[in-house]
Amino acid sequence: MKKIGVIVNLNSRKFKLGKINPEKTFESIAKDNVIVKYTKTIDEIVDVAKEFKKLGVEYIAPSGGDGTLHHIVTQFSKVYNDKIPPVLILKTGTMNNVATSLEIKGDANDVLHRFITQIKRGHDVKIVTRHTLLIDGRYCFLFGNGLTADFLDVYYSTGKSYRKLVGLILNIIVEAFSHSDSKLFKGFTGNITCDSETLPFKDVLGILAGTVETIGMGFYPLFRANEKDGQFHVIVCAMKPKDLAKQIIKLKKGIPINNTLYYEKTVKEIVLQSQHPFMYTMDGDLYHCDGLLKVSTGIPVQFIVV
Repeated sequence: MKKIGVIVNLNSRKFKLGKINPEKTFESIAKDNVIVKYTKTIDEIVDVAKEFKKLGVEYIAPSGGDGTLHHIVTQFSKVYNDKIPPVLILKTGTMNNVATSLEIKGDANDVLHRFITQIKRGHDVKIVTRHTLLIDGRYCFLFGNGLTADFLDVYYSTGKSYRKLVGLILNIIVEAFSHSDSKLFKGFTGNITCDSETLPFKDVLGILAGTVETIGMGFYPLFRANEKDGQFHVIVCAMKPKDLAKQIIKLKKGIPINNTLYYEKTVKEIVLQSQHPFMYTMDGDLYHCDGLLKVSTGIPVQFIVV
């Protein structure tokens, strides 16, 4: 039987809150068909990758959310020379946008059980390939700055919960129409180049890019994420907050927004250059940039869909 290497991120919110007990759970489902490793640091992920490669593990199964997946793909790619084994996402994180875009249903136990049953019966494994984004030596599937990063910064500072997430979204809409000086609308100021095209506006509300269509909460703004192989969908919004808020239904349903201050296109690279440091997000994790940042198409990753 082909071995499945499960990597459990013990920093995942569901584990830390005790909502899921990771100890022996996956072993009880898959018995001798899995190798389970528990990690809390980046260095531990690297060690796991080296061990899995030595053992000839054929599938890897990250247990966590998009942030966990982002770190595992990045670290495993270094050990496997950019050709990591097919990935089975076990959804135990706060954000599971990649799994949602792949239409993977059920919780982590359901997903692992279905996959084990499938390979025991000798069924073909369904593989779907998604490209990554390469940013500062790291790989991810969703990138954002301006409003996107500021939203997450405020959300994380208040404590992660579905209720607070909904409340923050509603608060953004109210603030957009009230013309308030919200820290969520600081935006990004600088030069923006998409492939060889320099955009005509420098003060924008935010930039969003990705190779998956959804950003969570039922919103599908990146509907062209997989339109062209080796490219990703980028959105640059220079609209006023209230004007963007009026388009919330289109953002949710993945309908094009026709506005001269709303740029969206599939590209291979975007370059941001600002005179000021700025914050950005990769799959929900927050990072800081001194002023120059390149986002380009990264390695392809094979995902198992069950």
